[in-house]
Amino acid sequence: MVGTLIVAEDAAAPAAAATPAGAPDATADASPIASPVAQMATPTAATSVPTATAATPAAAATPAASPTASASAGETEVVSQDIFFEPESLTIPADSDVTVALPNEGVTLHNFSIDELSIDVDIDPGAAAEAVINAPAGTYEYYCNVPGHKAAGMVGTLTVE
Repeated sequence: MVGTLIVAEDAAAPAAAATPAGAPDATADASPIASPVAQMATPTAATSVPTATAATPAAAATPAASPTASASAGETEVVSQDIFFEPESLTIPADSDVTVALPNEGVTLHNFSIDELSIDVDIDPGAAAEAVINAPAGTYEYYCNVPGHKAAGMVGTLTVE
């Protein structure tokens, strides 16, 4: 039994040395036992997939993050962080209802305001709110009206086209 364990664990050991003359060759049956080890050590087609994916033009052209978002459908999102919005600029279609999800991922109260459109939404920390924007073409400023937040840079630009 000890000899069998050594052969099963040591795939590199020659099976012919342990096989008596005239007995069937054990190496033909040893491959399923050694295959998990061999598969780990042998490169496969799956190993090259990340390289092929990285070389794909679409993957190379996709930005990691964008400070501008565009909403061609009826929904988009502006996330409140601590003293900034993500994205800092947003483009939506004119004269169409666009629902803007407003999650607050910060640790303090934030607000989403657009004075020209009479939008003023408070968002508690860890909560989410939404605003429906239907506006004529133009450029609008959105900002957080919590004292000190706008001055600290919590502003963004809404482009309606």
